[in-house]
Amino acid sequence: MRKLLNAILAFGLKRRPSLASANGAPETAGTVASEQQLGTYVFSVRTKGLVVFGALIAYAVIIALFVFHQKTLLLRDFEQIQKSLEVDSMLKQADTAAFHAVMGVFANVDSADRDAGMQRIQMHYQILRTKHAELKQTLPQFDLSLNAVDTAVAHAVRDPSRDNLSHLIVELVRAKNEFTNLAEQSQQARKRMSDNYRMQTDTVTMTTLLLGMMGLALLGTIMALFFKKLTEDLRTLQNRAIDIVNGYRGAPIPIQRHDEVGQLMAAVNSMAVALDKREKELIVERQKYFHQEKMAAIGALAAGVAHEIGNPIAAISGIAQDMAERRAEGVGPCNLDHCRPCRPDLIQAQTERLAAITREISEFASPQAAEPQLLDLNAQLRSTTSLIRYDKRLRRVELNLNLDSKLPAIHGVADQLTQVIMNLLINAMDALEPVMDRPPRIVISTSFNADRVCMTVEDNGPGMDADVRERVFEAFFTTKPAGKGTGLGLSLCYSIMKKHGGSIEIESTPGLGTRVLVYFPINEIT
Repeated sequence: MRKLLNAILAFGLKRRPSLASANGAPETAGTVASEQQLGTYVFSVRTKGLVVFGALIAYAVIIALFVFHQKTLLLRDFEQIQKSLEVDSMLKQADTAAFHAVMGVFANVDSADRDAGMQRIQMHYQILRTKHAELKQTLPQFDLSLNAVDTAVAHAVRDPSRDNLSHLIVELVRAKNEFTNLAEQSQQARKRMSDNYRMQTDTVTMTTLLLGMMGLALLGTIMALFFKKLTEDLRTLQNRAIDIVNGYRGAPIPIQRHDEVGQLMAAVNSMAVALDKREKELIVERQKYFHQEKMAAIGALAAGVAHEIGNPIAAISGIAQDMAERRAEGVGPCNLDHCRPCRPDLIQAQTERLAAITREISEFASPQAAEPQLLDLNAQLRSTTSLIRYDKRLRRVELNLNLDSKLPAIHGVADQLTQVIMNLLINAMDALEPVMDRPPRIVISTSFNADRVCMTVEDNGPGMDADVRERVFEAFFTTKPAGKGTGLGLSLCYSIMKKHGGSIEIESTPGLGTRVLVYFPINEIT
């Protein structure tokens, strides 16, 4: 399989000469498209692989960025939980300090030494103040105030009475309760943050896993579709290559790829077009060879027929001439009185006509040079038309020759030019068969301008439309009924004129007729 495709690609990439139409137009659009697609392609298979690999890397980067972003958010939440733990610990320490302060006041309410008792109370309260200051520094938004406790402490210091100490106990208990409430709120907030942290962790984990699985599934799907399409296209290429080897010359493979496989498809299409072209050229060359063989056989047969007919014609002509002389002299039984109905002059006229025909056949059958030589185009036209006049299709057609007597000699092969003239006349006669509304007419003319000789074959037949006119020189294209034409006549004429360094053009108007212009160079020997 690989060797077959490599051979097709190597064949398709070879530069081939353009198969131009008769008027110099380029090849068909399908052939030009194939030629253009052979040299360039947009995305190679390697490029597609790199694109998929790049997309995979980009997808992995996106997932990594997502993970890093979520990690940042999770770290922030974790730091908040850590900070919540620190705050909770500080609140518990403040609550404990408030409790110790309350217990210190209780222990010194009935103390005998009031001053020593107040010092111990102030010591416990100072610890509470320190914890409160740490909370304020850690949490600027912390709004718990100890102003009421400060006032109660100041009163107790000035007057450590039982009432003032009782009031201090009440304020300390109120402060402790507030610390306890704040500690409980902090614990609840930390619990919510912990729950949210666990939920967010699970979400990030599942999302990352889902994205990874989606990426793998997408990559697997793309690869499966790519290799499925690649396999189908390669199988199509293989089948088409086998079909072409077996003789398929139909529609080209539709090219929907822009990589090496698309290039290979274009090469296969181009190979099919090239093979079809070469096969048609081979058929045309065979037709030329068959024509030469047929002309040689016809020439040999015509020479033999002319020789066999010539002897009795000469005898009949001699007898008729003798009869005419005897009648003129009145000698013998064939005198004017006894042989008035006899017309030897008519016999002699008809024998001379037969002799002229045999001379034309002999001239037509005479061996022709296979190499280009100087030729009289007017003489070629007269010789060919004198024979083709016997075609029954010309019985109702007026054939006129309008030849330039000062026409210079041209270089060419006489047999091939005869073939061109006969093909053009046969096409004109076939075109005139359906004409009934006007006298059918063929006009053959020659002219000369600065550097070339022009031969024109014009008819007043139905003409051709633009689509037919663009394809008339294609091999095997014909508008004649089945069995009446092969579509090689004008193609052979075009090929012969190209080899002679000349050209052939067609001008046609639907409903009015067709004019074929054949140009011969006078300064070029092919």
